[in-house]
Amino acid sequence: MLTFEKVLEIFKDYLALDKELEVCKSRYGYIRVEFDEISGIPDYCSGVVCRTPEELFDVLLSDYQGYEEIKLTKGQRDATEEDIKIIRVLCQRYLDRREEEMKWPY
Repeated sequence: MLTFEKVLEIFKDYLALDKELEVCKSRYGYIRVEFDEISGIPDYCSGVVCRTPEELFDVLLSDYQGYEEIKLTKGQRDATEEDIKIIRVLCQRYLDRREEEMKWPY
């Protein structure tokens, strides 16, 4: 069974790399907060409330896709078909880990 804690464990490496994201526990579930930094100081933030572990997984996977796209394109061009193929391969490890977690009976 997928839990919030397992989702955070799955994305642990990515969350350590992306300094613009933070995941916080709230009474409503978990909130993914994205900071917009200017000169290294957070000037603005936006958040998404995730009420289920599946919602959190989907939001973080989408964030990771965007993160990798910016790395590949350096934010200077649209993603090519080759870029998209590379990103799909990179994302597959997160999908595989989620699948593994869903198999566990507890």
